[in-house]
Amino acid sequence: MGLLDAFFRKRKPPESKTEGLFAISTAQVTMEANLEIVSQKKAGICFKPQASSHFERARQEVEELLELSSKETNTRYQVLKDDYGYVWILLEDPEFEDLVSSIYLVSEGLLERGFGRQLLCALFPFKKKENTVIYWVYSFKHGNFYPFAPRHSKERDSALEFRMRSLMEKELPIEKDVSRWYPLWDAPI
Repeated sequence: MGLLDAFFRKRKPPESKTEGLFAISTAQVTMEANLEIVSQKKAGICFKPQASSHFERARQEVEELLELSSKETNTRYQVLKDDYGYVWILLEDPEFEDLVSSIYLVSEGLLERGFGRQLLCALFPFKKKENTVIYWVYSFKHGNFYPFAPRHSKERDSALEFRMRSLMEKELPIEKDVSRWYPLWDAPI
């Protein structure tokens, strides 16, 4: 924090954390084997775009990395902007580990180019037998996961979210502050 930032009490957002991201790979095995919660073989990463040529160049380089990686892993991807102006990279792959690796590739690509603070979250959808969707959300700002179980009419299944937290807290770095469990209504995945 610089002197002027301290004087005006401005704080930069924390740099993004990617180290906890790979925990979802082992957690996915546990969810499928023990809880009958199945990955939808999709994932997404969301970041806030910046109006600069440097950011646009970084985004293009990350897409080029994805293009090269997808030739090896057969991961399909698409880039789109949501209604709020955030950029999503949506991925599909039958191999869950390839999805996690691709999310990591994108996040590290943006971090290395100085845009780590633009990373918002990664999203991994799962489904229970009765077609209940559970999203595991990875917050890059805090380096933790939290469950998001939407219902119809923009309601949450809080009981399911808390049950998922208690069942998976040994497998995943779970966000302890429930006020940071932001709902991701209308996520394009």
